[in-house]
Amino acid sequence: MDVEIPTLTHGLSCCDEAAWRTFHDHFYPMLHALAVSRGAAACDAPGIVQGVYLRVLRHAKVFGSADSFDAWLACLVRCEVIDTARRRGRRSWLNERFQQWQESRSIDGDDAARSQLEDALAGLDASDLSLIQRHYLDGWSQENLAEEHQISVKAVESKLARLRKRVRRNFEKAATHSSI
Repeated sequence: MDVEIPTLTHGLSCCDEAAWRTFHDHFYPMLHALAVSRGAAACDAPGIVQGVYLRVLRHAKVFGSADSFDAWLACLVRCEVIDTARRRGRRSWLNERFQQWQESRSIDGDDAARSQLEDALAGLDASDLSLIQRHYLDGWSQENLAEEHQISVKAVESKLARLRKRVRRNFEKAATHSSI
């Protein structure tokens, strides 16, 4: 299928449904393969492609040639793969700390690590601590937390991101003080 890029990109920038359908039909396989070739797991690739679609929607512009459009899409995929890896890294750090903390609470574990995480969590108010515990220890989804707190999922996501940063900062301070 031969796609005329200026017409397609103009349609994308105008949110034309037919243009988006054509874009999906023609470019999804390429974007998926590009995400995997950039190091994303095959199971993560559809989410990455969805992120690319959102970036195209937010920053759509008219391109004159297929080469420049393909290069732009490749850049968007690269950025989305990197952002996905960063998000996973931030979340996995806290998940690992909580897992270690849980293990050290149930058995005779590393007292220093337990103490550092407890110190890091002590700086949180009760509602923030509850939010973190429900999400990371009890496995509540962001949707469930949003429903309980009567806020948007995006607000929960943002709050968890801020709390992760604060806990990490507190944890690093506690680790520094315990090594002095």
